[in-house]
Amino acid sequence: MHDTITFGHGLASFDVTADPITVLTRTNKNQTLTCGTITEDLPRVCPKCKGPMDIHQDHYVLLRHVPLQTRPHNLRIRKTRTRCRHCAHTEMQGIPFKDPEHNITKHLRYLIERHLAEGETLKAVSREFEIHPSIVKDIDKLRLQRMFKGKRPASYSKYIAIDEFLLHKGHHYATVVIDLESGDILWCEEGKKKEQVYNFIAFMGPDWMSHVKAVCMDMNAQYDSAFRERCPKIAVIFDKFHIIRLYNDRVLTSMRRRKQRELKEAGDQEGYELYKGSRFIVLSDRKTLQRKDKRARQNNDELNRLAIMGIRWKAGSRKMHADSEKRLDELLAVNDELNKAYFLLAQLKHAFLETDPEDAVRRVEEVDQNGQGEWG
Repeated sequence: MHDTITFGHGLASFDVTADPITVLTRTNKNQTLTCGTITEDLPRVCPKCKGPMDIHQDHYVLLRHVPLQTRPHNLRIRKTRTRCRHCAHTEMQGIPFKDPEHNITKHLRYLIERHLAEGETLKAVSREFEIHPSIVKDIDKLRLQRMFKGKRPASYSKYIAIDEFLLHKGHHYATVVIDLESGDILWCEEGKKKEQVYNFIAFMGPDWMSHVKAVCMDMNAQYDSAFRERCPKIAVIFDKFHIIRLYNDRVLTSMRRRKQRELKEAGDQEGYELYKGSRFIVLSDRKTLQRKDKRARQNNDELNRLAIMGIRWKAGSRKMHADSEKRLDELLAVNDELNKAYFLLAQLKHAFLETDPEDAVRRVEEVDQNGQGEWG
């Protein structure tokens, strides 16, 4: 090794030929560059014709290595190609520490995988090591495939959840199944139809599935039907947030739109304006509206204070409406049906706090004609 090198790189078959230097990238960022050469023995006998092989030419490869002194660190590596005198076959020196998929070292790949395994996001790792997000994503994908592909869980699960998530733009989805108690991912496959549930059940096997007591899902008819067909003993539980969303869409939103349309057709412009832009107000509980109004008042007070002091507002600053709760009261006062439906929504939310199903049903049914119940 060169006498001036003072750091240990830990790379096999790599001889550093010059001190690391600082170079400036196209984006005016400092990076460390280390130059060196591969020291592996060159092939001298042709593997095809057994003829002699001579040194033909040198090639240079740039690899990203682990950071050096908190800076991105690149290696400029010289490797040699040999050529057969008789058949012209060529052989190139290999780089034993190069990652087979990308122009990075295996050491850096291991470091990236460790950060991903500790819970860091793809974006955070990409910024930390100044690696393109697509490379980090590919490394994480292969890491997860090694961990989970073809492996059944080591233990049984009592409660599982299934859901779809967007895989690519253009309505391409994948299905994921998790253990609700541990949060571990049990299975994942592209698609969101019955076939995915069938494949999951077949992969886990009858013994594993016999220990599952319930599966939680949104109101995906494909998932629901598949579990009821193949595993009828497993209870299908719909997620409470989707039930509440269904109530919001089918009841509150439907009632609001119908009344707004009637007022517009009747020429009641004042009543129509009351309902216009009220979707968020009708679908929010009172505490949410109170918090929104409080933030709006604080914002408006701050802007008024700056105006009195003659200080210009920041770009994008504006006064906000602080009457969301008042508008809700006005809507409920003029529409008795909407008032009752809004109260029943609150009852429905509270019902999910009960651990006893019979008690939850009893409490919902105890709402009296005046719109008051145990939670009133």
